[in-house]
Amino acid sequence: MKKILLALLYIIPLIFISCSREDPNPTQPPPPPPPAASSIKINEVYSRGDAANPDWIEIYNTGSTSVDISGYKIYDNGGESGSKPKKEFPTGSVVPATGYLVIVVDDTTTSGFGLGSGGEKVWLEKSDGTVIDTITFPALGVDTSYGRRPDGSANWEMITPTTKGVTNGTGNITIVPVVLNEIFSRGADPDFDWIEIYNPNAVAVDLSGYLIYDGGGNLGTKPKLAFAAGSVVPANGYFVIVVDIQDPAGFGIGSGGDEVWLENPSGVVIDNQVIPAMPVTTTSYCRIPDGSTNWQISNTITKGATNQP
Repeated sequence: MKKILLALLYIIPLIFISCSREDPNPTQPPPPPPPAASSIKINEVYSRGDAANPDWIEIYNTGSTSVDISGYKIYDNGGESGSKPKKEFPTGSVVPATGYLVIVVDDTTTSGFGLGSGGEKVWLEKSDGTVIDTITFPALGVDTSYGRRPDGSANWEMITPTTKGVTNGTGNITIVPVVLNEIFSRGADPDFDWIEIYNPNAVAVDLSGYLIYDGGGNLGTKPKLAFAAGSVVPANGYFVIVVDIQDPAGFGIGSGGDEVWLENPSGVVIDNQVIPAMPVTTTSYCRIPDGSTNWQISNTITKGATNQP
């Protein structure tokens, strides 16, 4: 009996010791799921802005529903290092489904920042501080941006001309210059002299920073008239600029004949045209068909529409 009791006294502690050991193969909780990919992306960057058309960044929504990005932040190295505030998207900033939102970053606020013309890195983060996109862009020309092509894709390209707030198009397309398309020189209040621009491309073209002028601007005796920031001519469409305005750069087109020039933001003249005398107030001088090399006096004024004889 003593032997049995002794044996039990020896075995029972071993059982407790064995039960107290950690399980060599414990059940591990499943890893947290990866964060869902954001539908909001940096889509186009323009770093060669000026006072009329400051540096901007375009945001694109790849999703099928609109997204409110109020409180999201965008910034360059200063914001990343903490040496200056990050620029916050204001309340009411909504990116439509498969649409765009452009934010001017080089403004006069404390969070404003100019983008390096020689190239730089920018970040986009949600309101909770989660970085959802970043891109390092190269040195760019004054009429060139850096963007995803097609929109929202992983492919980045230099884009000339820029496509601010509109589609970047598809890869490997050739962009040809916009052209003077129709000219009206017999203006009077309230329909003053105007010039129509035609876009022969399948993508919209941003005319911000383009200049138009007559002999005075060409000789340097007066300023050249700049297209307003945000002026966009749609794909295969038209943009009309009234040139006879109350502005130092405004100019009337001589009804007895004149000449006008169109210049891109790089300072390159991309089109110019000598205009003959217009016989009556119901005529214009235009390309027929649109964008062709054939200019003629038309008896049908087609401001902002397809030219007709």
